[in-house]
Amino acid sequence: MIRIGILQLTQNLDDAVNGFKQGLEKLNVAAVFIYRNADGNASLLSKLAQELFDNHVDLIFACSTPSALAAKALNGKTPVIFTPVFDPISTGLVDTMSAPGGKITGMSGMVNAADKVSFLKQLLPTAKKVAMLVATKDQNTQLEAANFRIAAKNNIKLQEIPINEQTELSLLSEKLTDDLDALFLPIGRILEENFSSIAYYAETASIPIIASYAPNVSMGALGALCANHTNLGEACAKQAKAILIDGKDPKDIPVGIQAEPDILLNAFVADNLAISLPTNLLVKAKEIFN
Repeated sequence: MIRIGILQLTQNLDDAVNGFKQGLEKLNVAAVFIYRNADGNASLLSKLAQELFDNHVDLIFACSTPSALAAKALNGKTPVIFTPVFDPISTGLVDTMSAPGGKITGMSGMVNAADKVSFLKQLLPTAKKVAMLVATKDQNTQLEAANFRIAAKNNIKLQEIPINEQTELSLLSEKLTDDLDALFLPIGRILEENFSSIAYYAETASIPIIASYAPNVSMGALGALCANHTNLGEACAKQAKAILIDGKDPKDIPVGIQAEPDILLNAFVADNLAISLPTNLLVKAKEIFN
C-alpha cells in the first residue's frame, strides 16, 4: 500500500488536503495517510517532516510554503508535492515553474496581482485610494504585497499599513482614514486568523474589504479573487499519480497555476455599504453570500 505523509502548518488548508484525497480516489490510487500538523507553529515543521520521513512515506504532500521548505530540506529522495505556495521560485522551492528541478513540484496558489487589481476596479469602479495591510513577518504576505504594489501603481493610490504584531490591529481605527475607498488584504496567516477584528474596524469606517482568503468573504469581506484550494488539491493528486504510479520524476513535472480563480461576493455587505455588485461579476461568481 502506498504511504503518503500529509504535512500542514495549520488547519486552514484542510480543503486542499480533502481535494488531494478526493483526487486520488477518483484516480483509483489507494493510499494510507500519515498526518502531521504544526498547529501554526512553523518551528515544529522540520521535526514533523522528519517524522514522516522516518515513517517511510512514499511521498509528502506539503500544505503551505513553510511545510514545503521543511519537506524539501529532508535528506533522501522522498518526493514532495506542495500547495498552495504563492511563489515557489522566490522561496527557493523550485528552479523554474516549467522545470522545478530536484524532488519537488506542486500547484501554486498564486493569483495574478494584475487580475486582483482588475477585480477590485470592477467591483469598485470609483475607487482611487486603497489601503493594504502588510504583515511584515509573513513571507507570503510580503510576496503578494510586492506584486500588488507593482500592479496597482498606475491604477490606484495605495496606502500601506504595516502590521508587525497581532496587537497592532487594534490601531486600525486610527489608520483607516475617511479618504479610503477600500481595504485590500493579501494572503497571510495573521490577517486570516484575525479577520474578525479587521472586519470590525473596516465596518465601523464603512470601508469595503477585498480579501485573498476565501472564508473571509462569508465573514464580512465584500469580495475575493482566490485560488480554489480543493481544486488545487485535486490537481496535486494528478501529479502524485504521475510520480507514484507512472514513475515520473518530480523535476520533470511543471508547477501548475489555477487558470481561473474563484470569484466570491458578499451581497449582504454590498447592501450595507450601498454598493451595487456588477452584473458581469455576479454571473461569474463561484459563490454569493447573502
